[in-house]
Amino acid sequence: MLPLSGVRVLDLTRLIPGNYCTWLLAALGADVIKVEDSGAGDYMRTLGVQVDGQGAPHHLVNRGKRSIVVDLKAERGREVFLSLAETADVVVDSFRPGVMARLGLGEDVLRARKPSLVVVSISAFGADGPLSRTVAHDLNATAYSGFLERLVGPDDGLPQALTAPLADVIGGGLIPALGIVALLRRAQVTGRGGWLDASLAEGFSLMPSVQLADLLAGAPLTPRGVDEFDGRAFYRAYHLRDGMVVVGAVEPPFWRNLCEALGLEDLAEAQWDDARRDEAVERLRGRFAELTKAELRALVHGRDTCVTVVNTYADMLADEHARERDLTRPAVDVPMRVLAPPFVIDGRRPPETTGAPRQGEHTREVLAEAGLGDTLVAELFRTGVVGRDAVSPAPPPPR
Repeated sequence: MLPLSGVRVLDLTRLIPGNYCTWLLAALGADVIKVEDSGAGDYMRTLGVQVDGQGAPHHLVNRGKRSIVVDLKAERGREVFLSLAETADVVVDSFRPGVMARLGLGEDVLRARKPSLVVVSISAFGADGPLSRTVAHDLNATAYSGFLERLVGPDDGLPQALTAPLADVIGGGLIPALGIVALLRRAQVTGRGGWLDASLAEGFSLMPSVQLADLLAGAPLTPRGVDEFDGRAFYRAYHLRDGMVVVGAVEPPFWRNLCEALGLEDLAEAQWDDARRDEAVERLRGRFAELTKAELRALVHGRDTCVTVVNTYADMLADEHARERDLTRPAVDVPMRVLAPPFVIDGRRPPETTGAPRQGEHTREVLAEAGLGDTLVAELFRTGVVGRDAVSPAPPPPR
């Protein structure tokens, strides 16, 4: 039995924020039901390479869930949703603040129907404040936080957008998932749920760093490239003959080991010497430029140096460590591999259960579980209040 077995989640989210949060809950055993509209539904399905008619990213963050179609703009659709909420433990949405309230499904209404319900609102900037209704995506959130500004040196021009949507997965995924687990615990003990207001921007803005701590302590913000670590030889990236490497040798023993491995023993005492900062950088730059990835790995093998070759995504997936730790696995229903859950529980990762649903694939099934009779369900389908019940896909070709 997985830790969240028996927990039911109604998931009204779209794209990566929220979808990643609820997928983490599904991976931990929760029954996650995607509640989608009768139009485009979750347009995550349109992104990326299409695999069996649905986008590859959709298969990463929506597998293990079920999908129903309910028209929340219709009064009877809202009644259906409230009936479902009475059977749920968690409701998660990623609409702009105020949308659920305008639909008559605000957290006060939901929790009045079921006081133990955990209601989660995921948005770009939070439920209130001057920016609360501002449209934004991952890049906007990282720009607001101050994080993006620190990514480039003073002469490198504009910061480059991150290909990994870190604000989405941190502020919109990991942090609300942690809050949900905490509020579920409170509901279990007290019978009282709660409302969680999660923000993509705050997930990054409230992420601790040396620079933020110093600023809060009254020190001026240092220019890019001259922070306590930035610009120093022991904490930066370098070019190799066939790629790149990063050095994170903050502790003196690690720095000394690296200098010895590179044949630069005289730099061991220059780690924090401002007068020798440029010299140390240039000498390491020249030494690394002579080496291939394989040669560097051989030099540092068995030494504590905090040196890591910069992988591509493909390099990471093919790496022996990734294979040993089972970071990817075959999908259960489509011819592709998927990312494993990012936690190991009692020595094993949670297993794959079901694939990513088609829009409305489980409408009849979920409504029946909620106690809606066949006659009522048929009427709801006929009037368009609910819909889809997608045809099961053809089995994928053998791998």
